[in-house]
Amino acid sequence: MDISTVGKTLGKDDFLKLFTSQLKYQDPLNPVEGAEFTAQLAQFSSLEQLFNMNKKIEELLTYQGSLNNSMAINLMGRNVTTQDGSTGKVTGVNFENSITYLVLDNGKKFPLGEIKELYGNI
Repeated sequence: MDISTVGKTLGKDDFLKLFTSQLKYQDPLNPVEGAEFTAQLAQFSSLEQLFNMNKKIEELLTYQGSLNNSMAINLMGRNVTTQDGSTGKVTGVNFENSITYLVLDNGKKFPLGEIKELYGNI
């Protein structure tokens, strides 16, 4: 392993290569037992499904972030009440560290998820 790959995360292709190498170089006089081989295949299948699920969750989070941003922009000019009781008109939107904030006319900013009530006309 060279120094440039030390921080790299192993993926499903890496595990498949390790698995096939294990089969390729196993001792022919002492092969892997059928039950052990089946267990390894099941583990690999589970691992592959976890990688696929993680990818889908990452995609879902990206879509959710885009939806939050669109929703926040549509609140511009609307009056809101936050969970702590603050009220004001939305005058701006900030995006920081994957969190969407609404900026009110009183200068305070709140995460989009803390909006409790929306009222009034634009």
